[in-house]
Amino acid sequence: MSQLKNLIAQEQDHAEIHAKHCSELILKNGLAAALKYCLDQGIEPPQCSLTADSTNAKMLREKAARMLCETRWWERRLGVKAGRDFEYRQIIE
Repeated sequence: MSQLKNLIAQEQDHAEIHAKHCSELILKNGLAAALKYCLDQGIEPPQCSLTADSTNAKMLREKAARMLCETRWWERRLGVKAGRDFEYRQIIE
C-alpha cells in the first residue's frame, strides 16, 4: 500500500472517536462546542447558524449535529484532509 493510502487509512481509523466525541459534546455543551471541536481538528464543519430563528435554520442545525455524530462523515473529511496534508508536504519538501 502506498504511503498516501496508509496515511489516509490511519486518519480514517479515528473517525469513530471523533464522531463519539462530538456526540458527547453536543449533549453536554451544545452544537457550538462540537463545531469548534471540528475546526480544532482542521476540518471544515457543516454550515449552520447558531443564532437564526427560522425553520430552515433549525433544520440546518439538526443536520449539522447529525453529520458531526456520523462516523462516515468524519471518515470522508479526515481522508480528504490527510490527502491534502500529504500533497502540501510533498510541495514544500
